[in-house]
Amino acid sequence: MKLKMLVAAASLVAAGSALAGAPALPGGDLGALTPTPALFFGQGAAAAGGTIADLFTFSVGGNSDLIGSIGGYGATFSSVLIDGVATSLTSTTTGYGFSFSGLSAGSHTLKVEGAFPTLYTYIGAVYATPSAVPEPESLALIFAGLGVVGMVARRRQAA
Repeated sequence: MKLKMLVAAASLVAAGSALAGAPALPGGDLGALTPTPALFFGQGAAAAGGTIADLFTFSVGGNSDLIGSIGGYGATFSSVLIDGVATSLTSTTTGYGFSFSGLSAGSHTLKVEGAFPTLYTYIGAVYATPSAVPEPESLALIFAGLGVVGMVARRRQAA
């Protein structure tokens, strides 16, 4: 059974490699993130089990929101951290999803943490989208609304 799962994980990695380039190994660089997912991969084994603390580096060109997923065999993931800040993991049918908002331009680190009983393999994907910036028209409406509220409050005080 374990061999079947390892073969399935290996074929998942091979299929992902064909779609989005070779996945980065722990300590590797995911490059400049874009809306096209970048893949990362980890594996290991120990007779008595152990912990996972894999680091990956990446960069973003401007203020961005980060979206990713991670799944695999034999690992229990406790957290995914961006620059040391934990993201919330949401359970999916194939693993876990995570997101991080308001990432500034520049270089960053992604850290995968977890545990495993004897052996594990995982693959993840992460991509960046530009952060939402309010349109000038939206700001104008906000300030106009605040002005109306202020005028109503002033009239009530005068009466």
